[in-house]
Amino acid sequence: MIQMMTAYTEEVDEVDDALAEIFGQIDTGKLKKNSVGLITCHFDFVEAGVIKALCEKLPFEVIGMTTMASANPLGCSMYALSLTVLTSDDVLFQTAVTKPLTRENFQQEIRAAYTDACGKLSGDPAMIIGILPYLRDLGGADLVRAIDGICKGTPFWGGIATNVDVSYESCLPFRSDSLEPGVLPMILMRGNVNPEFVVISIPKKNIRENRGIITDSDGCNLKAVNGIPVLEYTESLGISMTKNAAGTMPLMVYYEGTAEPVALGVFTVNDDGSLSCAGDMHKGAAIALGEISPDGILSTTGEAVKRVLESGKKGGALMLPCITRYMMLAPKQEGEMSFVSGMMQEGNMPFMLGYSCGEICPVRDESGKLRNRYHNYTFSVCVLD
Repeated sequence: MIQMMTAYTEEVDEVDDALAEIFGQIDTGKLKKNSVGLITCHFDFVEAGVIKALCEKLPFEVIGMTTMASANPLGCSMYALSLTVLTSDDVLFQTAVTKPLTRENFQQEIRAAYTDACGKLSGDPAMIIGILPYLRDLGGADLVRAIDGICKGTPFWGGIATNVDVSYESCLPFRSDSLEPGVLPMILMRGNVNPEFVVISIPKKNIRENRGIITDSDGCNLKAVNGIPVLEYTESLGISMTKNAAGTMPLMVYYEGTAEPVALGVFTVNDDGSLSCAGDMHKGAAIALGEISPDGILSTTGEAVKRVLESGKKGGALMLPCITRYMMLAPKQEGEMSFVSGMMQEGNMPFMLGYSCGEICPVRDESGKLRNRYHNYTFSVCVLD
């Protein structure tokens, strides 16, 4: 069983004041045998030295990420630091971190970090939480595919680090002892771990009924649907895909054996007329076009939180929604966080929330088996018992 504690500060200018506020909210005397921390924060907390000082003072290891905005029961803001403490008597926590990842080394570095952590756990984990780096030449789908193979399908939940300017240099995942750009930190959990995963993207009313079948693809590049070039297919539906507007419409992908679709973004229209997408475009999978709207965002938020509160679990909820949701709610960007806070506090359940550049959340196939999937546009939750 896992219990959650949270702390929150918007004090970034004075390191000592920030630490005093955080430690005034966390009673370290109530920590159980095993504990670990998870941080989401504005990049300024890294530059100001708050993260380094906090990690040095905490009596347990921490992983975290910069984000566009953070929330927990104590507050919500773009300019905030949220600390979540997971503590348990019957769950072991072990952190791991890779060296900076490149396209050439990512497989071996993830395997090395994971293998080392498993050795310290004296066994395989029941679940993994991880924060992926935001990289120029290595996508989230590539990393999730590698992680899934290395951990042999162990449920992996997490997201990609982001920040207010969404630049490669300022989207930073980190572990207590590693603030290098490009690393992938993880928390491996072993023992009485019984999480429930909730992931919702686009409401059904915002998904077109027309479904096509992917007939030609290469990894994340979508080439043809229903036997015709993909651009001709979208034109037949009245949608003209251009390089400037490629990312404005989600692709809903129905992978074989799954009833619910995975929402994925389109990065660009390639010179050969194919679409470069955020996730795997498996041949034979069905796809449909979706639409993002403020009403749709809040309706899926409400449905996700309702599922969390009805799960029967009381340990707490870790939430990593997509940054697109935050940006699409302008000028009331904090509307989703405030909505979540109200519902979760009414349900008397602790939570943390940070925005992600891409979400990793297991989904069940038709046989009930959890499959690790990479998503976009989603509200993604890991509910702890």
